[in-house]
Amino acid sequence: MIIPCEVAAKSVIPALRAMIARELIEDYGMKQELVAERLGITQAAVSKYRHQVRGEAIDLGASSEVRQMSRDIASTLASNPSPLEVSRKLCQACTDIRALGLMCETCRKVDPGWDVEHCTICFGHHSCAEIVSIETSSIAKYRKIPIRQ
Repeated sequence: MIIPCEVAAKSVIPALRAMIARELIEDYGMKQELVAERLGITQAAVSKYRHQVRGEAIDLGASSEVRQMSRDIASTLASNPSPLEVSRKLCQACTDIRALGLMCETCRKVDPGWDVEHCTICFGHHSCAEIVSIETSSIAKYRKIPIRQ
């Protein structure tokens, strides 16, 4: 049995951090050490994200919505925000990425027995839904697997 939050923690969050780290380095000219400090990770992790050695379990870059989320978070990080603000933005981005259906195939790969076709966990039916909102326009916008009630 899988828990979608575990899949997100091992695939979505690293992929999003990789996008953000590359943006901070390339667009904001930040050093890896500062990027690591702002993201709360090690400089070695930033180096692996930069060279696409880590954070590639799921391709998020194809989604224009996710690219915008990454740009927004990078912009926030460039201004030295509070850790709480960064955590909120990352949690919201993870929730939106899941609501876009971008993690469904990853769940299927992790556990081929998982009933992805009937799963609605990432579409607002989980505990994070109380602290973050899912944009109505995001729900199932790119989901290729229909939701059956």
